[in-house]
Amino acid sequence: MAARSASARAPADARSAESAELSPLDWNFLDANRIFMGSSRRGEYLERRDVAIASCGLPVQELNWGFLKPPYDGVAATAAAVHSHFAGRGLPFQVTLRSPDAERCAGALEAGGWRRRPDPTPAMTLAPPAAPPPAPAPLEIGVARTPEQLVAFREAAFEGFGYPVRAARLFLDERLLALPGVCLLAGRVDGAVAATSMLIATGGVAGIYWVATLAAQRGRGYGAALTWAAVAAGRELGCRVASLQASKLGRPVYARMGFEHALDYVHYLPPEA
Repeated sequence: MAARSASARAPADARSAESAELSPLDWNFLDANRIFMGSSRRGEYLERRDVAIASCGLPVQELNWGFLKPPYDGVAATAAAVHSHFAGRGLPFQVTLRSPDAERCAGALEAGGWRRRPDPTPAMTLAPPAAPPPAPAPLEIGVARTPEQLVAFREAAFEGFGYPVRAARLFLDERLLALPGVCLLAGRVDGAVAATSMLIATGGVAGIYWVATLAAQRGRGYGAALTWAAVAAGRELGCRVASLQASKLGRPVYARMGFEHALDYVHYLPPEA
């Protein structure tokens, strides 16, 4: 049975108290973006009490955002500060906050002209099983440990996500190989990387990222197999719950694996967007 975050399990009368702190899922999500953006060649990661700002440095709206933090004191002013940050860099962006807190902040944001996107990002969780299912043949899963293996990993990951492969080196460089709690997993078929996943462990949370499969290799269970490999790697590090942010394509796959919906990350677009 899947394990939910503390904020997802708590009764309604306890959620207001919990909103003063970020949940373990949020911490993992933010730490992952600190790693991806803050150590990249073009991006940046900035944080203060009321907001974390992550930017890829490129004109990709979904990868430039301000994550609004509870307890949301002066949320309109915080959103305005995010607006100023990205306007000064000429980059499209959005602000993000988690449900159910988004409902509390909707009035202040919408009064300022912010528009809620209709496609929130679901966070899903799972209690790691003792023995995940084996990978389907002929897939062979291993950890990327060398610079050469990292290059193959990142090129497959970016291609699988439909991102420009030439940009992969900007965000997934050799520093990842030395970080504690980070594990890059590559699934190979006939010696070539066909699917990828990455584990970022923070506390008891195994955050799963970069689950991607090359288009020609889809429909064979490789994405699920790489997800299971990341879950297992997290369990070995003592993680009690696996967490991921599901895409529209990936959500039904994760649901079949036993992941359950824990919360949504809600996105708002700036007034002029």
